[in-house]
Amino acid sequence: MFAIEPYAAERERFIKNDKGGLDVFWEPVRVLGVSKDDDGELSYIVETYSGSDRMLSVEPYVRVRRA
Repeated sequence: MFAIEPYAAERERFIKNDKGGLDVFWEPVRVLGVSKDDDGELSYIVETYSGSDRMLSVEPYVRVRRA
């Protein structure tokens, strides 16, 4: 993993809707680093929040958070 200057971004998340399908939404995260996954592809180390809890996650892609 390579640490970078953290920046605000969003990761793609899916929620079941009332019709049984999936709705897409973008969840705010903070990118802390980059790495490679098992296939050698770029991945992002992100910090997520749930209430007062902070968690780390590996995401295959993120988008820069819009102001």
